Amino acid sequence: MSDASSARKGLFIPVVAALGVFAVFLVLLQIARSPGTPVANAANVPAEEQWKFSLEGRKARLNEVRTAAQATASGYGWVDKEAGIVLLPVDRAMQLTIDELNAKK
Repeated sequence: MSDASSARKGLFIPVVAALGVFAVFLVLLQIARSPGTPVANAANVPAEEQWKFSLEGRKARLNEVRTAAQATASGYGWVDKEAGIVLLPVDRAMQLTIDELNAKK
């Protein structure tokens, strides 16, 4: 019987340690999954960040970003005039690349 009780005593510390590690893991997981600190008053947020706090603002910002990306992808312009780097629409750049590769053949 002393062998059984000493075996139980020998398992007590590792089991308690494992449960402690598991509890710490659960706490850290809960902290990681919790949302960020809410803003107490959106009026205290800088004007350039106000769009983040409403659905309409986020939709408007997305439309602005998409419009700017579309304009960049479909327009002409200078990236670096001194180095001779230009901005071309994607389809025109592809055509010029194909023409250049065909000329090398």
